[in-house]
Amino acid sequence: MKRLSDLIIASAILILLSPLLLLITFLVWMESGLPIYVRETRYGKRTCPDGDLKASIQKFDLFHFRTAADADPNVPRLLDQRITRVGYLLQKFSLDSLPEFVNVLRGDMSLIGPRPIRPETLDDVPIPDLYLARFDMRPGILGWWQVTRGDIGTRTAMFEADLYYIRNYSFRLDMKILLLLIGSLGRRANHQHWVPQSLVKVRENPLYNLIKRQMDIFLSLFALILVSPVLLIVALIVRLDSPGPVIYRQNRAGRRIFVLSGQAPILVTTQFTMYKFRTMYHNPQANDQAHKQWVQNWASGALTDGSDKEKVVKPKHDPRVTRVGRILRATSLDELPQLLNVLKGDMSLVGPRPVPVYETEVYQSEHYQRLDAVPGITGWWQINLRGRGTLDQMVELDVEYVKRKSIWMDLKILFLTVPAVLVGRGAK
Repeated sequence: MKRLSDLIIASAILILLSPLLLLITFLVWMESGLPIYVRETRYGKRTCPDGDLKASIQKFDLFHFRTAADADPNVPRLLDQRITRVGYLLQKFSLDSLPEFVNVLRGDMSLIGPRPIRPETLDDVPIPDLYLARFDMRPGILGWWQVTRGDIGTRTAMFEADLYYIRNYSFRLDMKILLLLIGSLGRRANHQHWVPQSLVKVRENPLYNLIKRQMDIFLSLFALILVSPVLLIVALIVRLDSPGPVIYRQNRAGRRIFVLSGQAPILVTTQFTMYKFRTMYHNPQANDQAHKQWVQNWASGALTDGSDKEKVVKPKHDPRVTRVGRILRATSLDELPQLLNVLKGDMSLVGPRPVPVYETEVYQSEHYQRLDAVPGITGWWQINLRGRGTLDQMVELDVEYVKRKSIWMDLKILFLTVPAVLVGRGAK
């Protein structure tokens, strides 16, 4: 019965979506040529439950639209850094997986079932016997794990969800999964591959990311046009106040992303060049060295007030800062060039504060969670403590934002930034 329904539904979907399939084929070909489709080896259903898993499991070629600049079956497509513009859109809305309906017609897969896994999954980390039952059912395009998870998840979480589906399998459960499909697409993770022994729990909502990016582009462009006279005046004053470049450039830590190391996906921190109006006398080497020392003292707690361990003492008159620089910092005007970073996509209007790359060298493992969102000009930490507080306090507030981020929260932070800047609290 399940096989018959798979054939009927998959055939109907392929016929109905044939214009879309032809359009995607044309777009992929126009942007980067052939091939249009890519095949990736996957493990399917095992033929003998009591035998050796690798010897009894069936292998098949999983079809999908090519989303990278060239076809490399050894690189998971959701982790490929050579992704094309069309490929990005296909992945964003799961359209790259439409050819998997051909796998359903061939009998390699079902419409609903455990997600097929790559052979390296069994090679990298042994699977406990408890979870081997997931291979007793034909893998599916859609499953219980995909519609119920709220984050990137782990391999163990995926296997447990698969076991739940197998043990409770029924036509009613399949219908429930189909009904949950729309909601799951709304919160679908950009990267669906698990990280071995990973504790990463990052919520990714493609609709939120799309709206946030459009909002960033519109508001930053509008702001640049609006404050363009201010930018010109500040640039002139900075240039006349002290010798050196008007714009200060520094490598900052961006968002963590997945990359492929060997055959396993890992998280790495991206880097980008951040722009600011120069507020210090031009001696970048000495200034960076002094700030590195300050970061080490800040992370170790050496800068906290003796009477209040949560209060960080900052120098009131930093000799490295110019006269104009003090005014720019107090009014946050030095950060206006970061609107260019927002337009480029390096930053967002709202997000965790981008820190110098060397600052991440003093992070503990839990501190890196603040890098699981695009860095921003303003953020939850800035409006609550604005440059004050300990490293742990900053991380706590930034991680809270990463977990709670939404358009409404971003708008709230933007509105609260105005009074925080006008008060000038914490800006030194």
